[in-house]
Amino acid sequence: MLQKPKSIHRIEEHMEGLLPGSFRYKVLDAAIGFKSSWIELGQYLFTAYKDKLYREWGYLTFEAYCAKEIGVRQATAMKLLKSYSFLEREEPSFLKREAFEERKPSRIPSYESVNALRLVKDKEDLSPKDYQMLREEVLDHATEDSEVRKKIRYVLKSGAKKESPDSEEERRLAVKGLVAQLGRIKNQMTQLALPDKAIRKMEEILEILR
Repeated sequence: MLQKPKSIHRIEEHMEGLLPGSFRYKVLDAAIGFKSSWIELGQYLFTAYKDKLYREWGYLTFEAYCAKEIGVRQATAMKLLKSYSFLEREEPSFLKREAFEERKPSRIPSYESVNALRLVKDKEDLSPKDYQMLREEVLDHATEDSEVRKKIRYVLKSGAKKESPDSEEERRLAVKGLVAQLGRIKNQMTQLALPDKAIRKMEEILEILR
């Protein structure tokens, strides 16, 4: 008989004493099923983050809640909720279809692929035709993450303006330095307990630059 992972045991311990059917209980239950379908967990995390429900549950920060209660790193949690938010905003018909159709886990696009699609959507050098192709790969075919990233790199490389090797390397190094500097600033913002909205904006900028 296979033993349950320690992370699952910890989640189940948090569930003990909670009212079945309560929102907090539902989030934990969705965390257990995270590996088969991330969409439900993403939806719950989006609400918990937006409405700051984690504070009602005794946590000062969303990061602490994710790490201590549901066993998910903040970076992963942010990808989950942002990917869900993207689907809710850009692909509501997909979510409606997912809610009423049972699909095998292998046919559900991963949150990593959806997040990649989210990040690439508004790039200036991506044509509507290329975006539609990538969208179909992610949402209709549930293409693996590595393949999606490979297609995105190819599409962007094909559509980007050619730069000389020297200028491209200089730009790469400059961006790398900027990312490091902004990372330090973001850490200082967290230590100073600045508003979540300001820290979230900085995280979004860092994610785009990376």
